[in-house]
Amino acid sequence: MVEGVLRYYVTALCFVVALYQDLPVLVQQVLTFVAGPYAVPTALAMSLVVYWFGGKTMADRATGQRAVLRGLMAACVAGGLAVSVGLAWQRWTSELQVVEGWACWRGLPSGCPAAAVGFALGATFWRWNWRQGLWICAATGMWIVAQACCGVRYPLDALVGTVLGVIVGWSLGSISWLDRPLGVFIRLARWLMLA
Repeated sequence: MVEGVLRYYVTALCFVVALYQDLPVLVQQVLTFVAGPYAVPTALAMSLVVYWFGGKTMADRATGQRAVLRGLMAACVAGGLAVSVGLAWQRWTSELQVVEGWACWRGLPSGCPAAAVGFALGATFWRWNWRQGLWICAATGMWIVAQACCGVRYPLDALVGTVLGVIVGWSLGSISWLDRPLGVFIRLARWLMLA
């Protein structure tokens, strides 16, 4: 059964990579740039800085800061869960040796921490301001799809990371008792002139 699941993973990746190779060269270059480790993560980090310091009034700024803090907590939890899923999957499939000769083999699958972190941020921000959440989810989605097209990630790993991120982000975004400790943290940051 495990070998069948792994074959499905590898077949999906081979299909996506074959589609990628049929694209025009300019589109391939754009996808390669988007799939890289700099463009989208930098844009997401900069958007968090903008949301942290943005807002017309002090109440708007505090709301944005609470959303940033919730998003960072959700991102840490979702990323940790994605890594844990990957470690559990690798431990479960450690006895398999037949897979090394498969075409498009990129190693054992695992949850995609990049998708988990990005979609956790997006889902958390969606509860605060759906436009910002949509922007973060769209940027993360483009990043993950580009990575799958370039053969960096298995498409199903991205799906697992996305599901984990959305569930964790939506859940942490809805916990109302977090407002009090987050407010204390924000007041401390203001006292230290960081907010």
